[in-house]
Order: sequence, then C-alpha cells, then structure tokens
Amino acid sequence: MSGNGAMKQEFFQIDENTRKKVIRQDRNDIEPGACFLNIPGRNLEVLNISAFGCAVLVPGAEYADLKAWWDKNPHFEADVIYKNIQTQNVSLRWARSENHSKSVTGEMIVGFEVLGEPLKVDRIKALEVSSEVISAQTEYAMHLAQLPAEFKTFVYEMKDWLEKLKSRIDKLEQESPVDSWKEAQDYRMTIADSVSDYLGQVIPMKYADVPKLVKNFTPEQMKWATDFAREQVGHLVYGAPFANRAYFKPRGYAGDYEMMNHLYRDELVGKTLFDQCMHKYFIDEPAGAAVKNRGQYLFEKITQLFERTPPTTPVKVLSVASGPAMEQQIFLQNAAPFYGRPAEFTCLDQDEESLKHAQRQLHSVERFVKSGFKFKFNNMAIRNVIAAGCPESDYDLIYSAGLFDYFTEPVAQMAAQKMLASVKPGGHVVIGNFSKDNPCVPFMELVLDWHLIYRSEEDLLRIFKGMGSKIWVEKEPLGVNLFVVIQK
Repeated sequence: MSGNGAMKQEFFQIDENTRKKVIRQDRNDIEPGACFLNIPGRNLEVLNISAFGCAVLVPGAEYADLKAWWDKNPHFEADVIYKNIQTQNVSLRWARSENHSKSVTGEMIVGFEVLGEPLKVDRIKALEVSSEVISAQTEYAMHLAQLPAEFKTFVYEMKDWLEKLKSRIDKLEQESPVDSWKEAQDYRMTIADSVSDYLGQVIPMKYADVPKLVKNFTPEQMKWATDFAREQVGHLVYGAPFANRAYFKPRGYAGDYEMMNHLYRDELVGKTLFDQCMHKYFIDEPAGAAVKNRGQYLFEKITQLFERTPPTTPVKVLSVASGPAMEQQIFLQNAAPFYGRPAEFTCLDQDEESLKHAQRQLHSVERFVKSGFKFKFNNMAIRNVIAAGCPESDYDLIYSAGLFDYFTEPVAQMAAQKMLASVKPGGHVVIGNFSKDNPCVPFMELVLDWHLIYRSEEDLLRIFKGMGSKIWVEKEPLGVNLFVVIQK
C-alpha cells in the first residue's frame, strides 16, 4: 500500500448524523426507578442496557460537573444496582450524550461503553422477572388477607371436593370399553347422566351459602373474592364446553347461540369424562332446563298464533335477538297442518355469525319439510332497534327470549314500546326474563362471570304497566324463566 493510501486510512472521518442514538433499539428498556449506575458520589438512573453499553439519565444541573469529571476520568468503574441489589462492577467510559426529548427540566441522556467484562443483561432480566413475581405474590397475599376466613374455607373445600370427584371419574375413564365405540359412548353417557344428577343435588346446596358469605363485601373485596374463586375452581369447571363459553365469551357475551345449541342438543361433549359430566350438569341444571323450556314455550306461542289465524290470512313473526331460533326450528318440524299458508318469519340479531347459523338451520329444515313459509334474516344492532324500531310494523307476534335479562328498566321500557309499535292491533309482544327465583345465580356470577338482571312477576308488570290493551305474566314449568305478554 502506498504512503498516500495509508494516510487516507488513518485520517478517515465519521459522519455524526449516521451514528446510533443513545437510546437504541438493540438495547433493553429498564423499568423506571429500578436500575441505577453507582459512580463515585452519585446514583444515575439507567434507561436501557445491552451487553456492551448503557444509557443513563443525568439531571441538567449536574451534567456540566459530571462531564468535567468524565473528561478527567475517561475510564472509571461503577456498580450496577437493580432494586438495591448489586449485580456487578463494570469498567466504563463516556461515549456520547444528547438532550432528553421529553424532559422539561433539561435532563440529559448519557451513553457509556463497557470496557472488559460485558454487562450482565441476563442477570438484570432475571431480577426483573423475579421482582414482578414477588410483587404479584405480595399483592395477592395482601388482598387475600382481606377476605374472611369463612369465604376462603368455602372456596378451598369446593376445590377439594371437585378435585376428589375428578380423580375418581378419571379412574372410571381409564376403564372405558375400547373395542366398541357404541359401548364406550353408552358407558360414558351412563356415567355422565348419573354424575350430573349427583352434581345437581350437591352443588346448589354448596353455593347456596355464597350470598350470605359475600353479603357485606366491599366492591374491592368482591372483586378479589371472584378472582380467588375462579383461580381455585375455574380449571375444574371451564373444561365443560358450556361453562367455557359462558366464562370466556368468544362472541363477546354469555348466552350466545352456540351455548343455546349446547342446551338443546344435549350431547356428550368435553375432552375428558369429568368435563363431560360437568357439561351435562350445566345443561341440566334449572337455568339450563328453563332455557330449553323457553324454546318449547315460544313454539307453543307460534302454534297458537297459527291456530287462531284464518288459513288465508298472512302471518308475520319477528324474533328480536333470535340466537339459533330453535323455537322456529321446532315449529317448522311440527307444523304440517299449517304448511302452505302465507307466513313470514324474521330473525333479527346483531351477531352476524349467530344469524347465519339460524339461517343455515332453518333452510336445512325447510329443504325437507317444504312448508312454503318465508324466512328473513336481519343483521341489525339492538341499539338501533331501541332507537328506530323494528324493520317493519305489521307483525302478528314479536318476541325476545333472553335480551331483556341485560336491560335496565328504562332501556327495557323503550325497547318494549318499539316492539309494541310494530305489531298489528290485537297482536302480541312476548318478553322473556329470568326470575329472581333462579337458584343458579350464585354460581353463575361467582364462577362463570355471567350476570343477568333478574325480575319478579311484580317487577315485570310494574315496568311495562300501561303498555298495550292487556298485559299478563306467564312462566315455563320450572318458574325460572318468566314471560310478560303484552297485547296491543
């Protein structure tokens, strides 16, 4: 290499605009106030760190003195402190600095390079995650201490009882027939039926004490009580597909169309035999049975409408928040005397997936029965129904099975008025609402996070008083689901 070439190599220049900033993407950000660099006489907060350097925060008033010290001490040693724990002693040198872009007091960001042993980033990360665990555990213990011993004992005993039951059913599952699928299914279904009946006798007695245990809880205590209960017993409950959908709400709300299908199908579902037993219990308990009865009740209402309507007179029915429209499926399968009559059924739901499911099911039935009825499906937000009314205004029957369980009184009144305005004179509006006598409330709320607004017959008559020409309340056989009927 020539002399001139060597000189060019020695006197190269670096464009300062191309240098990496002190805050770099290849570094790990540190929790504010957690990590410090201890240099003689001062603790400087570490903002980010990598194996080969770190950035610290320097108060504006101290920067000039520190910069003068660093100029005199280009290489120095410092302790790295993470939450009062010394992680290592390192050798550093000043690299560069810049103004903190968000500071209002002139703070500076100073970058240091490591000389010798790299910074032990993994150790700091380990301390960071350990600190998070300790903090979470401390908070958990603090809040758990706020809960009365009686409540904690109740939850622990419920967990122990379910775990013992699960271990016994797991052993039964191991003995399931393996040579015949039918025999295996019969075996599992027999056990599920038997165990679900047993659960139906025992669990309600156990959680009947919940209202008394939580009666005087503050809102904060109630939050921690529900978190604690779900943490302890949730893994034993959420394996049941029905309970899983209720708690995790994949459609954004409990009581979606697939949960209703679980109730009506009455199938053996769940990954394990224990999960299948729990699922069978949930769909057979009073609240689940009441929903199945609700489908039968609405089927009978539709049938009665057809029976009192002359054969040549058109019939129009609207279901608001229709879900799987099981009552219409039942009617379609049992309405042979009415086939060929001019009839129109409309399903309205804001959940498009639910609406498409209802459409597939009804069209599938219609393909075989060929009733000649017309089916319409309206994807419409419920708030728009409340604000603007139903799609048309000449229905003979409008009903809503489970929507009003979530409505406050003012909203319920507005929705009912819009529905009543859309039926013909003499037509009926039927509104379902779970009764205050629902025995499943404590478990639904505490473990499944399923909250409804429960009402009595007197509540319903009071809320809808003065609407229509006549109003009365009916109920399904268990009395868990009430129906207010308003005649226009």
